[in-house]
Amino acid sequence: MATPSSTPSPATPDRAASFGLVAEDYGRLRPAPQDEAIDWMLPEHPSAVLDLAAGAGTLTTLLPSRVPEVHAVEPDDRMRAVLAARLPDADVRAGTAEAIPLPDASVDAVIVASAWHWFDTDRAVPEIARVLRPGGRLGIVWNGIDSGVDWVGRWSSRLGDSGGRPAGPGHFARRGELLRAALETPGSPFGALEHAAFTTTRRTTPTDAAALLGTYSRVILLPAEERRALQDRARQALCAEHGIGPDDAFDLPFRALTWRTTRR
Repeated sequence: MATPSSTPSPATPDRAASFGLVAEDYGRLRPAPQDEAIDWMLPEHPSAVLDLAAGAGTLTTLLPSRVPEVHAVEPDDRMRAVLAARLPDADVRAGTAEAIPLPDASVDAVIVASAWHWFDTDRAVPEIARVLRPGGRLGIVWNGIDSGVDWVGRWSSRLGDSGGRPAGPGHFARRGELLRAALETPGSPFGALEHAAFTTTRRTTPTDAAALLGTYSRVILLPAEERRALQDRARQALCAEHGIGPDDAFDLPFRALTWRTTRR
């Protein structure tokens, strides 16, 4: 998570700050992108990487085995506390995409997981370029429930229009448009964007899958009664779809949409 754009909709500031309300669940339930997605975003043999808008450290926890020096920057105190508890030896700092507390040319890669849409890109893009070494890599990923799988589509349709439905293909297409508008511009410090998608499944239960929906801002900000009703409906629909109980395990499909570009 990171600071909202300088020209947000009226609801955006509350949405951007909402994740701290569920920081523990966020850290427990949000899955990291697949190993293949992380490796695709990172350059070869990086010595230092920054997880920007690192949230509760979902992706950060997978970096120390790949990179000797790991930095994590997160603006929300509650999310940062969960991250620091998970990675007590990591360099965890308060900061935003628009004001990164690292020296110039100090990292080989900056990774942004499910947070770019909160950035004021007019300020964040040059700031990210500042901390990257020339030839360094910017990797961006959105990881979510794969609504392209048939049964996920059926489950999603049972949730109605309350905001808890898994994001569809159009949602992720708009993410790509957002990136191109910010990074593929005249005078950009970055080269052309490359794109790849990765799919996997995660073992979970209907109870935890329904709770996962409660870590998304559009659900966090629902009135409490409406939020509970949505999660009850999601849990019951999963049980019916798979013919299992609320605490029985099943495979939930995920898709990671990734982009990478190089600092000129």
